[in-house]
Amino acid sequence: MPRKYRMTEVGFYHVVNRGVERRNIFYEEEDFDTFLDILKYVSKTYKVIIHAYCLMSNHYHLLIETTQTNISSAIRYLNANYSSYFNKKHERYGHLWQSRFFSNYLFDDEHFWIVAKYIEQNPIKAKMVNKIEDYRYQTLFQYMYKQKHFEALKYSKILNMQSRDYYDFINSQMSDDYLQKVYTEPKHRKDKDGNILVLSRRIDSFFKEDIDINRVENIQKAFEYGYTKAEIANFLNISNTMVAKYLKIKRVRALLLTKTF
Repeated sequence: MPRKYRMTEVGFYHVVNRGVERRNIFYEEEDFDTFLDILKYVSKTYKVIIHAYCLMSNHYHLLIETTQTNISSAIRYLNANYSSYFNKKHERYGHLWQSRFFSNYLFDDEHFWIVAKYIEQNPIKAKMVNKIEDYRYQTLFQYMYKQKHFEALKYSKILNMQSRDYYDFINSQMSDDYLQKVYTEPKHRKDKDGNILVLSRRIDSFFKEDIDINRVENIQKAFEYGYTKAEIANFLNISNTMVAKYLKIKRVRALLLTKTF
């Protein structure tokens, strides 16, 4: 069975990896520190910007930005080198990671901040701490208390907010629907020639002013961009047949405009 296509385009990514059989990958402070040291090396070597992270007992979350199409090699280096360190220190053999890492390409700022909040809220949801600011191995702690790994965040977008404002943002409630939105919107598909088509523009951007204003034109633009009739129909809460009719109207108009009398 072929592997699922992994996007490598320059941009923002939510990266996750877990320990094999969900076993712990961090036991003590030295483990966390070593992982972050390797991550900082990856950031410099592969020109990857670290925006946010959270290291849990048996998995990690990263919110990063690539400036080159090298996410696979960057994260592969991170995982391989930490695995070598961990196995040697803890006298174990075999795979440390459950599988190859998960990475999800993020559309825009809205997705960026949803993922940032989700990542930072992990220790609270896992009931590892009572106060979100007490968990040492995440971005918020570094930002609030300027600890030794704060330097890794010097280009992070979160520094555009005051630390107290960021804390208030992270500590506010977030509906599960927001995160679902990030992972259900299509990111890529194959075109009719079998080439990968990257959809870096969200479907709602075609209908920003009003869903009913210029509906025919906007449906055509969304369809030509790469969204299917079913996706457009689902977004507008209309039938596939209605979308097909709108597309037909657009084609008829185009024919009338080009017709010579």
